[in-house]
Amino acid sequence: MNQGMKWSAGLLAAAILVGGAAVPAGTGYATKAVVKKAETAQVPVSLKWNGKVSKDKGMLIGGRVFVPVTFLRDTVGMKFTYDAKSHVYSIGDGYRKLNLAVSTDAAATNLNGYYLPDEYGHKMIKGHLYVPYKLLNDYMGLQSNWDTKTKQLSVGARRENAIQIKTVTVDKTFKGATAKLQYPQISGLADEAVQKAINDTLKTHMDKFVAAAEKELKKRTAQENKYEYDSNYIVTFNEKGVLSLVVAQGSYTGGAHGLTLTDGFTFSLKDGKQLGMSDLLKSNPNYKKQLNQELGKKLKANGGYLGGFKGLTSDKNFYLKPNTLTIYFQPYEYTAFAEGTVQYDFALSDLVAKGANPFK
Repeated sequence: MNQGMKWSAGLLAAAILVGGAAVPAGTGYATKAVVKKAETAQVPVSLKWNGKVSKDKGMLIGGRVFVPVTFLRDTVGMKFTYDAKSHVYSIGDGYRKLNLAVSTDAAATNLNGYYLPDEYGHKMIKGHLYVPYKLLNDYMGLQSNWDTKTKQLSVGARRENAIQIKTVTVDKTFKGATAKLQYPQISGLADEAVQKAINDTLKTHMDKFVAAAEKELKKRTAQENKYEYDSNYIVTFNEKGVLSLVVAQGSYTGGAHGLTLTDGFTFSLKDGKQLGMSDLLKSNPNYKKQLNQELGKKLKANGGYLGGFKGLTSDKNFYLKPNTLTIYFQPYEYTAFAEGTVQYDFALSDLVAKGANPFK
């Protein structure tokens, strides 16, 4: 239900990559399900971690660098597990637990239960599992320098805010529904009042979702199938005194499909204020006009555009990624349901005045 994506664990292969071994020959798995005909050449990429060259090689495909999971496990030191029951490979832990599933029907990538767009999808290359570096950069706390001449990617950890982020699960039974509801809470800030303000905002958002679910369930008849509710989140930016994250809340109450709504939250860790675009882009008095022009073009080019966009109506329908501001629109807001949550990325450097620091 989350973001309209589901996958069947029953169709997953049982051995994708363990200790660098390729998929066993003769299974028909790699040729039929995962390894698609290459659209462009695959160019080997040298990988470095904290200045040291790794034995693992990345792959440059269509202008994008893909990194083998063995590099993340053996060189970066990320936790790597395989669940034989669900046939899911996991990298990392906590709120950065990346789950990779590959089946004959689909390849699904989720982080902390939040399903990522197709551009973050993993690949099988010659029987080995790779993830796009963009995923590691945007969501896994890594950053890099790319040397075009030598085809070398130097990777290191981001310098992030010294806070801890934990997942809280709502301990509540919903009569007539199944529910898995999770939301984030932070700790480690020296100013407890600021920390409480941020946590209260996130908890209140969840409380409203729970209250809405309980109200819907009062109308449910005994003949109806159980309703379904889920909520999860991803952290998209945790640097320079700012925390940005995305919460996705989904519900299915019958009919052809459920509905997932996305909400971005960007906080100042100095005072706990939830920031708007106007706070970050105030150095550019024309930022709204600039965004409206670009968004109008992008939406009209979307095949599912329903019309009606006349300009931004909210200062908070965005979230941050490294060097990026992402604006999102809900299903049906301007596009057909099949388009899901529509998101558009903008380079922060293009939106602020030259030399300005949006985080100052």
